[in-house]
Amino acid sequence: MKTFLIQTVENEVVHDFSFNLIEAIKYNNWYYHTNTYRYILTNITNVSIPNCIPIGSIEFVMNYLNSYYQYNYINYKPLNIPPELMTENYLKRSCTIETAKDIHQFEEPLFVKDVNKLKGFCEIINNKQDIPTSGDYLVSEIVDIDSEWRAFVYNNKLVGLQNYSGAFYKFPDIQIICNMIKDFNYPHAYTMDIGINMDGTFIIECHDFFSCGLYGFSEHKILPKMFISTWMKLIEENKNDQNQKT
Repeated sequence: MKTFLIQTVENEVVHDFSFNLIEAIKYNNWYYHTNTYRYILTNITNVSIPNCIPIGSIEFVMNYLNSYYQYNYINYKPLNIPPELMTENYLKRSCTIETAKDIHQFEEPLFVKDVNKLKGFCEIINNKQDIPTSGDYLVSEIVDIDSEWRAFVYNNKLVGLQNYSGAFYKFPDIQIICNMIKDFNYPHAYTMDIGINMDGTFIIECHDFFSCGLYGFSEHKILPKMFISTWMKLIEENKNDQNQKT
């Protein structure tokens, strides 16, 4: 039986993914007539309860990883836009990976995001004085976005699609999304943020499946498995990192 450790604030569930996971746990246990999953609510990362799957903010998940697996928060590299998807057909805008030094050659405004850190530098640059002095960054021209959608992917299949900003009646090209999934060929659960404008459907960025909003996605049968998939990936990455150090 898998146990999820779900973050609360003042004893209240505060994240939409936590609420939906609780409902999915109840559904699975009812549907399969067995205690397949259970959950524990906590206001803090409860280090006295090992072998759980932490569900909550990025800090909550990473603190739990550090408590039991000596995980280095800084070493986690977000997906952003995977190299396999950095093509003209999927980007539909000028978008490159640059060092801080090289950003100065571009004309502002620019969208600039740290490619190596969660919650790292992420801003629209209107003045070169605002550019970071070191590191690697995703540098994108600013484009209009009429509608934004979050695609949910599990076992290399599109399992959900939710509008989270802009015109909900402007639907993305599903075939392009499926082509992205095929080309990325990522074996773990993840989300893919998709934009739509006059140039069509394009990728914004990808996220491993933790600490990310669901916007109404609630496939109860697979939702717990998606969280488990990412958790196992994080643990395995940490083991590999530790082995390389030794």
